[in-house]
Amino acid sequence: MDQQSQNRHRRRRRVADTSRKRAARACDRCKARKSKCIETRPGSCQRCQASNLTCHFEKERLPSSDSETSTPRPVVFQNEVLDGPGENITIDNHPTESILWPRFLSRLRQAFFIDSVPNPEEQEVVVTQAQTAHTNRLSDSEYARLKSVVDSFPPRPVADFLVSVCIRHGVDIFFYFDQAQIMDEIAQFYTSSSSPLRTDPSFICLALGLFALGSNWTPLERPIDSPLPHGDDSDLGRVFFRQAKLLIPDVIERTDLKAIQACFLLGIYLMPLNAAGSSYVYMGMALRKALAFDLHQSPDDQMIDDREKEIRCRLWWSIYSLERCTTLKLNRPRSVPANIIGIPLPSPMPSLDRDQKFENLELQIAYARLMLILDGYSDSTSWLTNSSTPTDPNKIQAELRSWKRSLPEEFDLEDTDPRSSRYRAIFHLYLNYYYAWIVIGKASLIMRVRTNLQRHLGQGSQPRPVDPTAENLSASCTRAAKKLLQLFEKLVQSGNSARFSFTDFQGCSIATIITLIAGILQRDSTYDTRVNFGLNCLRQMVNGNPAATVGVKFVETLQSISDESARKLRQSGTFTDTHEPEEATSPSAYNYWAEWLAAQERSFNQGYSVPAPETTSGNVPVGGTPSLWPVSITLGESWSGELHPEVEASSAQRPSISLPSGASGLDIVGNDHLSTLYHDDQNFLMGLTGLDVLDFAGYSS
Repeated sequence: MDQQSQNRHRRRRRVADTSRKRAARACDRCKARKSKCIETRPGSCQRCQASNLTCHFEKERLPSSDSETSTPRPVVFQNEVLDGPGENITIDNHPTESILWPRFLSRLRQAFFIDSVPNPEEQEVVVTQAQTAHTNRLSDSEYARLKSVVDSFPPRPVADFLVSVCIRHGVDIFFYFDQAQIMDEIAQFYTSSSSPLRTDPSFICLALGLFALGSNWTPLERPIDSPLPHGDDSDLGRVFFRQAKLLIPDVIERTDLKAIQACFLLGIYLMPLNAAGSSYVYMGMALRKALAFDLHQSPDDQMIDDREKEIRCRLWWSIYSLERCTTLKLNRPRSVPANIIGIPLPSPMPSLDRDQKFENLELQIAYARLMLILDGYSDSTSWLTNSSTPTDPNKIQAELRSWKRSLPEEFDLEDTDPRSSRYRAIFHLYLNYYYAWIVIGKASLIMRVRTNLQRHLGQGSQPRPVDPTAENLSASCTRAAKKLLQLFEKLVQSGNSARFSFTDFQGCSIATIITLIAGILQRDSTYDTRVNFGLNCLRQMVNGNPAATVGVKFVETLQSISDESARKLRQSGTFTDTHEPEEATSPSAYNYWAEWLAAQERSFNQGYSVPAPETTSGNVPVGGTPSLWPVSITLGESWSGELHPEVEASSAQRPSISLPSGASGLDIVGNDHLSTLYHDDQNFLMGLTGLDVLDFAGYSS
């Protein structure tokens, strides 16, 4: 064989270009990532064009001959198998599967048994689609808006500090982003004035959301001798959120991963401020954009490498799990049924995991599995009808117990270092576990209490007796509330109690409410201790949040209702009183951030005088500690019958409010203030306290 024949033989391609898993040639970036490189125009590939990066090819494309391609072979699809030319051929009809145009056209040609080599018209469709799909040119007004936001970015040291704080304390049991990648991109943004990230609204909004979320956790990094920021400290990230809001119209129109992440982070940041309003909307935006981006399906895009696939998978499960958990806690209808999800749970990937400063993969998986169990329960009719016996209650209880047994040994909170970032993450995992028991037993508990009250205090016909299944669920619900309050005791004693958090406040509130409801029928020697501890925790968590302040009053009012009902039962001789046996960052980084934030607020307020908080020597606010709460809030050992002396002293020092005869605790708030809570804030209040989950509206007299 001569040299010319050998070269021809060596260059022969037996598979058409559109059917090749590996591209005919690849740019340096795609080659390094081992991704398929689709050249949309000479010298530029689809991936680099979408990222506004320079595309570089080492060598020119070798000519190929259409005559050298092999004959097409039948394709096996997900829903239909091609057994022969006589069979009806159907392209995979899954509505959410994402297939790139080149592969789709190739499959279509093969499905009809024709040559898989596309004609020039089809190639033009591919190029046109790729160019139009990734053209995101900014208008003059959009560019001006973006530039003003970029100019307001904090100095590099402040940005690095907030990123590290967010990763250390804010990631928790979720996956927001590839931590190594976001830190590299932040560095690129600050070091290169020509970086394409500076004209990417999605990245800018994501970074601002990251800064805002990190700001809310800065108190956990405050050295003892450092002052708190001046002014209202109930929303430390507002300076960044104000800028991020300006970019939301641009972000909504973009279909990329960073746009999804930006909405997700802003939804999480807003949760303590308005979980039932703004946060719920932003979380819904993140979920809808994730669905539009097909994050819930296994991608069929050969350009997406294994690392990106795993990132997409982890992001989807975090968005789905948190959104599902939030809708349950707010008693809202589910947004997405679990049966549309076509991707597996996250899985270990050493190349990705070792790049994460806070690696929490096992926590992500455990949380997603727990939410799938709860999601399956909410499918039952009992969720909608307040039935006391949900569909197959033994099954849901067995699944929850199995879930807890499957947790790794390192998830034992007793053995977790309180100084570790994992402490609060593991705490939240168990919080949601006990919350699940409350959810599945709350209807049975309320029905049991009402049945007993009606039997001994009511008029008319006697109610039917409570069946054993409902009794069991009611007891499980009460035990879960007790365990949840014990969990909060560990949190406070470890110094990991944080400023106002929707998850923490709602968990403590629902546990206290369940304790109060169960206490109508039966109270043991630890009842008063548990109730007082729960109420003291809620008072400390308020941190200036108006809705939370009223929420505490609601729980206190429920306490008076519980006491009154218990008194009536005691007078009837049916009340049970039992005595059962019981079961860091450098200081300079924080100070730099605090000084910068104060300057930004002064600039924004422009002359509005903000009174400084009361301080003691050393500029530390009264009662302030790095953990934000007095460690004295404790239940004592083994639920002792007495509060810690310091807690009683703390309660005694609060100014007493004398109420008019017959007035409830809510009357002190005033009608004007309550009127402001009539719409979104009122919904937030019901969800915040957990009263919405109990759905008392379904239990009329």
